This record gives sequence, C-alpha cells and structure tokens, in this order.
Amino acid sequence: MSGNRGRSLLAASLAAGAVSALLFHSLLLSLAFLVPVQVAFGRLGRRAGFGAAAAAILAVVLGHVLRAASAGASALAELGPADFLAIAAPPAVLLGALCLMNLSFWDGKPGVLRGLAAVAAVSLAAVPAMMALGRDAGFTSFLEARLDAVLKPLLAQAGEGYDSAALRAALDPKVLAAQTTEALVSSFAALLLALLAASWWIGNRLAGPGTPGREAARPLADYRLPYVFVWPFLAAWTGVLAVAYLEAPAALRAIAWNFALVLSLAYAAQGIGIASHLMNRWKLPRTFRIALGATAVMVFATPPVGTLAALILPLLGVTEVWIPYRNLKGVGA
Repeated sequence: MSGNRGRSLLAASLAAGAVSALLFHSLLLSLAFLVPVQVAFGRLGRRAGFGAAAAAILAVVLGHVLRAASAGASALAELGPADFLAIAAPPAVLLGALCLMNLSFWDGKPGVLRGLAAVAAVSLAAVPAMMALGRDAGFTSFLEARLDAVLKPLLAQAGEGYDSAALRAALDPKVLAAQTTEALVSSFAALLLALLAASWWIGNRLAGPGTPGREAARPLADYRLPYVFVWPFLAAWTGVLAVAYLEAPAALRAIAWNFALVLSLAYAAQGIGIASHLMNRWKLPRTFRIALGATAVMVFATPPVGTLAALILPLLGVTEVWIPYRNLKGVGA
C-alpha cells in the first residue's frame, strides 16, 4: 500500500514539475511557473512539493537542451557547464525560495514572515547581480536600443518646434534606460515578494477544499499583518526620505526603497483584504465583485490614477492599526 502511495506521489511530483517547466518556457505564462509546484505542496504535502521543485529544475534544463538540439548539433556542443549553471540558476533560486516558504518551521507563525524570509534570502543571493546590472554596458545598450526602436515612430511624428524638442529630451532613450535600471534595482525585492506571495497563495487555494494548503492560505478577507509591523513600515519610509535628503549613494537609495516597497506591498495586500472583508459583509453579488476587480485592474493600469490607487491601498492597510475597518466595536490586540 505504501509502495503505491509512493509511486503516486512520485508521478504527481513529476507531473507538477513538467507543467512548471512548460510554463517557465512559455512567454505569456512564465510568471506562473511556481504555481504548479505550490499546488503539489498544498495538496500532497512537503515531500511531493520538494520533488516537484527538483523535477521542474531538471525539466527546465532538459527543455533548453532539446531546444539547442533542434537548432543543430553544433549548438548543442557549445553548451558548457557555465551555460547549464546560467540556465538552471533562475528557476532554482525561485523554486528554492518557494521551498523555504513551505518549511514546517513556519507553521503557526504569521504568513507574511514566509514571504519576507524568502525575499531576504533571494535578495542577498542576488545582490552581486543587481549591483552589476547598472554597470553592465551590454544590458544598458540593449535597453537603449529597445527603447529607441519603440519611441522612434512616436518622435518621428512630433515634428519640429519647442514642444517636440522638449518631448525628445523627455523621451531620450539613454535617460529612460538609466531610469528603468534604477527603478528595477530599487523595486527588485518588492517584485520578488509579489511573485512568491502570489504563487504561494494561488497555489494553495488551487489545492482544493480540505487540503493543508487551503487551510494555510486563508481568504484575503482574513489577511492582517501583526500590529508591530507598523514600526518597520514607518522606519523604512523615514529611511527613504533620509537618503533622498542626504543625497546618499545609489546603493543606499536602492536598499531604502526596497525595504519601503516590500512593506508597502504587504500593507497593500491588507488593504485589499479590508476591501474583500467589506464586500463580504455587504454581501455583494459575485458578478459585481468580479466587475469591480476588473475595473480596479484597469485603474491600476492607468498611470496617473493608478499611482494614486497604489498609494491608497497600503495607507488603507496601515491605518487599520488605528481605525477598526473590520470591527466597528474596536480593534483587537
């Protein structure tokens, strides 16, 4: 009996790893490649999840080998140890972070700690790469070329005159490339938290009713950060103001912004949880909630209004420390 169960777990792990690798190699769905592995964790347990993560890494490497083989024997022969390391490292780091989030150590602890620990581990591992990104002339040249190709038709229609000259100065590919690189370095940890936390939560919810994953990933309406997190949040944004006022080096600015954005993202999720709780309390129809969610996505995609909305959500979450949005009789400790 145990042998049959072991074979079933192995088959499920291999299947989840294969689906994960297919998603990783796709273009549109590559950001979802962690979800099948998390489904294995949530539905079948840690052994199946760890097995699925290992299978996914092997399948990703195998996919690259098959792609090189289809290009010809010479392309396959050119693959060396460094190439295999470069192929396996990105999915391995992210899957390793997901495995860290699923350790039994986190049982009974606030869920946000899983994501913060995983982000801290991956960020420390990626510090050399992120520091080198801004100094990489090849990456900068590639980014400038892509921006120039996108903006050239627009600038060609601008004509001549003061306004067109101002537009060309504002859309200078070199300036935009530098700003894009700085924004990426300054928000790397927050983007990583969004990917890992969303994959963990969605995968656990997809594990199905009654599974350990569904029990661990409570509905967003129940999500609330421990009250003590308000102090790191305030300290992080104080640090952002300090490095801006003191004109600190780029490395310190990036560290301050990453801390602030990570905690702001955690509080933004709490803001979404408050909105979800209120919709449940008001018993809004499901179709109306879906329409409201789609409208919110469109609002976030609109730059001026989206920026304002992005500020409102973390403020809504953090002010729950003082304002009992979900409990009009008072906030519990």
